[in-house]
Amino acid sequence: MADKGEDGEALDTLKTARGGAVEPPRLPPMLVRLVSAEDLRPPAERHWLDGLEEVRILRGRTAGARREGKALTVTLDDAYASTRHARLRRVDGGFLVTDEGSTNGTLVDGRPLGEGEQRLVRNGLLEMGHTFFLLRSDVHGTLEAPTAEDGGNPLTLNPEFSLGLAAAGRLVRRAHDLLVTGPSGAGKEIVARWLHGLSGRRGPLVAVNCAAVPEHLLEDELFGHVKGAFSGALTDRPGLLRAAHLGTLLLDEIGDMPAPLQAKLLRVIEDRRVRPVGSEQEVQVDLLVIAATHRDLRGLVAEGRFREDLLARLGLLPLAVPALRDRREDLGLLIRHVLQDVPGGLERVRFELDALRLLLMHDWPLNVRELRSALLASVDLARSDDSEPIVIGPRHLPLAVRSRPAPGPAHVLSPEDAVLRERLLALLAEHRGNVAAVARAMAKPRTKVQRLMARLGLQRTGG
Repeated sequence: MADKGEDGEALDTLKTARGGAVEPPRLPPMLVRLVSAEDLRPPAERHWLDGLEEVRILRGRTAGARREGKALTVTLDDAYASTRHARLRRVDGGFLVTDEGSTNGTLVDGRPLGEGEQRLVRNGLLEMGHTFFLLRSDVHGTLEAPTAEDGGNPLTLNPEFSLGLAAAGRLVRRAHDLLVTGPSGAGKEIVARWLHGLSGRRGPLVAVNCAAVPEHLLEDELFGHVKGAFSGALTDRPGLLRAAHLGTLLLDEIGDMPAPLQAKLLRVIEDRRVRPVGSEQEVQVDLLVIAATHRDLRGLVAEGRFREDLLARLGLLPLAVPALRDRREDLGLLIRHVLQDVPGGLERVRFELDALRLLLMHDWPLNVRELRSALLASVDLARSDDSEPIVIGPRHLPLAVRSRPAPGPAHVLSPEDAVLRERLLALLAEHRGNVAAVARAMAKPRTKVQRLMARLGLQRTGG
């Protein structure tokens, strides 16, 4: 039996999780420092909050983090933060966030904390000075963060995505073909390029978009042809399958591949032999196949539009690339990655605080592609000349981003009420909104539970 190692364990865990037996391993809460409006150069940083009862965030001479017993002190190099800025205290299900009398205040999901106010946060965007954090209490996946192609920055800080990447990396290193799924614009091609690099293959990565090539040309594009195969075939053409010999073929949008070509592709995957159009000879190829799609291939199989055997060959353990709204801890990484290529780099670009807040709170329905386009357009609008800093304000952002309504006033809860509200939410979810069942679980009269729900701003959703 082959040794497993970290990626082998990740593969076994992911198989079990997707098989429906258990979910990915539960991890400690985490606090991610995303980005600062004033200085984009420091990389995003992730802190695991295992065994901690308290987190203090404050301004210091140098940025850093220090654990002492059950407390973590995070020091910011941020002139807008205070020497005693905010405190997070652990409670059941989350953290109570308190502003400690800071000059510029503390915001939770865009709402400022009032003086003496405590707010229970399980998962949310925290703002101290001009620095933004993401707090997550409900975390599953792996503690490891895969490294990007440049060998420096992480590819993702999302633990569940990291678990999938670890399993996919093990597969491609052992020459298994792979299916990468996810919504349009989520970065499937970036992931495919990362997997190609991880595979160690000597040849190139060759990509084709199956949806962009007309059906009558796609076979020739992939398989090539021999001279005289058809009118206009004046020379031999090897095709992309042979061009990817010793490397990787990326079949983007494979869900749009015509059915006859699906059958021919399946044979190539199984036999590693290619027959050019017009030839009776097959050519041996050594390649890794990575297919990508935003479509529901199982649904297409049920409709008779995609071959079940091809899906089984490629998609035994598909890698799902999450939508950007489901990996918000990566926003700092992605913003820095896009803006580092601006002339002058990260030293030249900064944000007005309101603009960065809008970017971090936007849902990004078109995913990483939309974020990249928005950032590059905003840079061009904010650019004054080659010598001045580029300061991106709300007026430079796309309308869809800057039109987000301002958050309304939050209901202020005492620490006890905050914990009680969280418990009620969990019980309501567990019992599918059945108030009678929640009352039994709490050993309280149903009418009292209903009054508690009304006082704590919870909607009645069932019996």
